Amino acid sequence: MGASGTTGAWQDLRPQVWETVVTPCDCCGQVVAKRLWVVEVGGSERRFCGPDCEALYRDYVLGRKDA
Repeated sequence: MGASGTTGAWQDLRPQVWETVVTPCDCCGQVVAKRLWVVEVGGSERRFCGPDCEALYRDYVLGRKDA
């Protein structure tokens, strides 16, 4: 577990030049071009632009769903 309580790992993206894959962060929606922060949340894989967005997702998004 990381310093901020996150449990993910970085995954490099290596799309081919001709691919038009758009990979958004599951929290903020920012398009991620080179590296994803990949985490399992609630039994499914989530992809974030970094550990900060994972923490925000866990605190804010999941917290609102549970309320």
